[in-house]
Amino acid sequence: MVAAATTTTLSMKLLIDTKARRVLFAKASKDVVDFLFSLLALPIGTAVKLLGNDAMVGCVGSLFGSVERLDGTYVQPDASKDVLLHSSVLSPAASSKSSLLGLPAPPSP
Repeated sequence: MVAAATTTTLSMKLLIDTKARRVLFAKASKDVVDFLFSLLALPIGTAVKLLGNDAMVGCVGSLFGSVERLDGTYVQPDASKDVLLHSSVLSPAASSKSSLLGLPAPPSP
């Protein structure tokens, strides 16, 4: 039997400066933020660190740089952004119940 696929819709409200081609403000739900952070929980964060932001195509390098510059007041008290920025092993955040990636849990150490 084939498992039924579920669809999750994510939405954001963006305030964009079209002349400067920059996002000035983004309003998103916790699910959107968790999804973006779970992308960094993949070894992509290590690849960005090794190759540099300029070598990354698309938004991955920008996302990594944004998290690097993120002020600590925007990070949950029991969380650390260093886990996302300097992970060499798959982070448990990628396989948590709130992760939209649906990855299996990493093996226990």
